[in-house]
Amino acid sequence: PQAEGFGQFAGMIRTELIVQSGEQQGYVAFDVVYTPQVPATWSGAVRDELRDGSLEFMLGANVTQPGRYVITGRVDDASGKPLALVTFNGELGAGAQQVPLQVYGRLVRDQKPAFPLVLHDVEGFLLRPDAYPDRALMPSRDGPVATSRRYALVQFSDAAFSSDETQRYLAEYGKDVTQAQQQVGQLQAPAAGP
Repeated sequence: PQAEGFGQFAGMIRTELIVQSGEQQGYVAFDVVYTPQVPATWSGAVRDELRDGSLEFMLGANVTQPGRYVITGRVDDASGKPLALVTFNGELGAGAQQVPLQVYGRLVRDQKPAFPLVLHDVEGFLLRPDAYPDRALMPSRDGPVATSRRYALVQFSDAAFSSDETQRYLAEYGKDVTQAQQQVGQLQAPAAGP
């Protein structure tokens, strides 16, 4: 878009194609969201480490626009078999940052992948609430990004996944169950007679 005169344009660019063959007509549209300013770039620094029984790929990023970033990548085992979609969804400050993409330990123990693991196709964006477009894209890293070291399966945790979000959901579900039990109890209580 920059070479075509859209250098400072931010928004959706639509390409439309109308095809006619005889009496038949077809239409297709392809939309691309373009943002001229890149909020962060990858520094190229990548490492892997075991933390609390899970594998974390740590990706270096140079952040120019601080805020909430959503970053995803895919992880395959040594034979190319897909293992995990890894995600970071959190705040990043300005400057040099480390983005953790975690492969949960129990998943590794359950799936028993062939090591080393390969992180590939990493994409990310800065969320822009109350703006259009609602995100500013980081450059994607297509293809292999990092290869882990070899780890023994026993080094990974077999604990069930837990996060702040999971705990909040479980607390809300607990409240719902308690409320439902109280309502059932009221319905089953014998009616007071005259």
